[in-house]
Formats: sequence, structure tokens, C-alpha cells
Amino acid sequence: MNSSTEHLHAKPHCVHGDLDHAPLALEKKVAESHDPHCHDDHGHAHGHDHDAHDHGHHDHHDRASHQHDYRAHDKSVLMVSFIITLTTMVAEIVGGLLTHSLALVSDGIHMFTHAFALGLSWGAIVLASRPPNIEKTFGYYRVEVVAAFVNGLTILFSAVWIVIEGVSRLITPEPVNIGVTLIIAIVGLVVNLITGAILLRGDQSNMNIRSSFLHMLTDTLSSVAIIIGLVLIHYTGWQMIDPLLALIVAAIILKWSWSLLRDSLHVLMEGSPIDVPALKEYVLHEFPDVLDIHDVHIWQISQRFNCLTAHVRIKPEAVGDYSSLVLRINASLREKFEIGHTNLQPEWS
Repeated sequence: MNSSTEHLHAKPHCVHGDLDHAPLALEKKVAESHDPHCHDDHGHAHGHDHDAHDHGHHDHHDRASHQHDYRAHDKSVLMVSFIITLTTMVAEIVGGLLTHSLALVSDGIHMFTHAFALGLSWGAIVLASRPPNIEKTFGYYRVEVVAAFVNGLTILFSAVWIVIEGVSRLITPEPVNIGVTLIIAIVGLVVNLITGAILLRGDQSNMNIRSSFLHMLTDTLSSVAIIIGLVLIHYTGWQMIDPLLALIVAAIILKWSWSLLRDSLHVLMEGSPIDVPALKEYVLHEFPDVLDIHDVHIWQISQRFNCLTAHVRIKPEAVGDYSSLVLRINASLREKFEIGHTNLQPEWS
């Protein structure tokens, strides 16, 4: 097939960053709008027969100002929860050593896992606030997803441990020290309710914050189950209630951890956060000058930071206005699908 290739050289248009469409949940009181750096990126064929190509167009939002106060509220929520959990952990371990209570020391060590989860989530937000550089061109936002994945694994491992211990207790029942265990469970429940209420003030749509909250929620559920079990054991004397309730709690925790691991792994594996066929149908419907959109790749860096690259074949009569068309498509995708970074390469016959 005969084809001719022509390149239209036009000055790229820059779009002012809009905080409402920013790729990240910036703090409105400190974030400032700047002109994004727009530039051409030379397209390539991806193995397709294109009659004409043009330089790809980028549309992305400013992310420079956020590093000064990036998600300050979430950081403070995590830090307060971390301090409370860490203080309780130290108090239980020291108290257990002074009173020779192995149960108290064990619960203190268990508290360490929650302090670790909270510290990890807080550290991830701090690291994510670092600006992009020549090696990390998208910045460090993805570290929050990594933290959520690690927290998901620790929740999963705790559930597996509960299952192993529960089955072991069913096979070989052991008497439960109701008095000491009840006190520890009540203390743990109070601490978890406080930290859980604090974490609820954070951004629950953020995977990193949600992973820390799930840690608190799983332990709260465990404390409630322990208290109920101890009361039933006190009145019935049936020791099997404790491991049976533990297995029920483990099943619920496994479900929660799987949900968190699935969502975080989907992001880490560059899975699309958006229905690709629906997006393609939307573009073709909303923009009659677009004949086809293909080589569509959509991925998520972190919360509210979706990216897209695609080839767009446009009508020959729309070539003269292609820059405006691409900008309108960018703006529409940002509004409809919350895609903050797009790279569209126009093609025409």
C-alpha cells in the first residue's frame, strides 16, 4: 500500500494544572498551580502500518509543590497511632517482664507487628513526598502501594498463624487463664479502638492508609472474639470455644488480606484501573474526528495518579486541528476517567 508520511510541527500547548484534577490528593491549602512542562515525544509504529505519524502529545499535571506538605493529615494520623501503639507495646513488654507474665510479653510482641505496619505506612508517605528525579521520573508515589502489599502479607501471615494454632488447640486442648487473658484482651481492644478511630480520619481511599487500618481492624476483631470466648468459657467450661472462635476470625482476616493483596498486586503488575473497552468506546463516541484508538495502555502509579498512552487515528480533514483535538481528548479523559497523565500519538491516512 502506498503511503506518505508528513510531520506537522506545531508549538505544543500547555495546560494549567488544576488541583481538582491533580494526580494526587494534594493539600489544597498549600498546593499551588503551575504551568506543566509540555513537550513532544516522538512516536513509533509499534509494528502497525501507519500512513502518517505525528509527535505524541503529553498532558500531565504539576506535582512539584506537593513535597512541602504532602498528605500532612494522613502523616499525622499515622504518627499519632504509631506512638499510641508503640507506647502500649513497651508498657506490656516491660510489665510482663516485671510480673513474669508470658502472656503480657506475647501480646506486647504482637503489638510490635501493628507498630511496624503503622511505621511502614508513615515512612511510605514520607518517601513518596520526594520529588521525581532523572532515575525516578514518576517520583516515589508507588512506594505506598508497596507498603500496602507488605502490610497485606503480614496480615495474611498472622491469619495463617491463627489457623495453625487453632487447629493445634482443637487437637490438643489447653486450659485458658481467663483472668490474665481477659485483662490483656480488654487493654488490646481499647488501644485498637482508639487507634482505629484515629486512622478512620485518614484517607480510606488510599491503599496505604487502608492497609494500616485493616491491621487495627483485624486485631480489634480478635480482641472481641477473645473476650466473648472467655466469657463463654467461664460460664460453660467448654475450652473448645476459644480455638473455634479463632478459626472464624482467621477466615475473616484471610478474606480482608486477600482483598488488599489483590488490589495492591494489581497496581504493582501495571493492571489497568479503568475499563479499557469502555474508554475506547467513550472516545469514539465523544470525538467524531477520531476513527480509531488502539495500542491503549493504562496503569496506575498511586492513588489518583492514572496514566495512559495510546495511538489515535483521526480523519484526514481534522489533521489541521489535531493539536486542539488532542488537548480536548486529554481534558475529557481527565474529567471522565481521572487520568492525570496522557500521551496520545495521532495518526492519519
